[in-house]
Amino acid sequence: MINARFYPAIKQEAQGILEKIGWNPSVEFKGSYLFSKSCGCTEVEIEKRVLAAHQLLDLNIAQSNRRMIFHYGRLKSKNQRDDYLHGVPGLLNKVLPHALKGAGKNLISINCDERDDITVTELHKYISPCAIKKGYVVLENVVRAKSNFDTIGIMYADLVSYLAGRIDTISNDSELFEGITEEQLNQNGKIRKLKSSKELISKIKLNLYRPKNKSVRTA
Repeated sequence: MINARFYPAIKQEAQGILEKIGWNPSVEFKGSYLFSKSCGCTEVEIEKRVLAAHQLLDLNIAQSNRRMIFHYGRLKSKNQRDDYLHGVPGLLNKVLPHALKGAGKNLISINCDERDDITVTELHKYISPCAIKKGYVVLENVVRAKSNFDTIGIMYADLVSYLAGRIDTISNDSELFEGITEEQLNQNGKIRKLKSSKELISKIKLNLYRPKNKSVRTA
C-alpha cells in the first residue's frame, strides 16, 4: 500500500534508479529476473540488479513514517485461481485502514498484476466490496494491469513477494543444508541467493498474513 502523497516521488526516484543501471524501459523489472542472467534486461549484470533492488527498497524510508506498507499472504494452494479470489479480499479486509474524512481522502486505486485465469469483472466483484466497507470510493474499477516500467506499485509487490517466497522455499529445503561445510555454504548458488534475499527483505517491515482457503489446509 502506498500513500498517494508519496507516490509521485517514489515513482520518479524508482525509475531513476533503473535508468541509472541501464535498465531498458521496455522491459519490466521483476523479482524473478533479479538473479537471472538470461531473463529481463540481459545487458545489466546481476550485481547491478541487486544494487538497484537495495536502492529501490531504501526508498521506503521517510523521515516521519514509511512511504509504503507491505503485506505478504502465505498459503499452500491446489487451486490458485480460487484461492486468489478469496485470499486477496481477506487480506484487504484485515490490513486496509478505514478511509480518512475530508474531500478526496476516501479515494482509493486498487491495481492487480495481470492474470489470464481471472477477468477484470471478477476482480472488481470480489475486491471492491472490501474497500467500500472501509469507507472508500474506488477510482473507476479495480485495475488488472500488465506490469511494465510505469507500474511501480506492482513492481514493488512483485519484488517483495518474490524475495519472501524465495526465502520460504530455500529455507525449508532441509537437504540443502545437510553436511555442508562453511566453504560450501559460501559457494552454493542457492544459499548465496538466500543470503542476498534476506539482506534485501530486511530493509522493510513485512507483515505476514495467512489467508484461509477452501482448496487446501494451511500448514
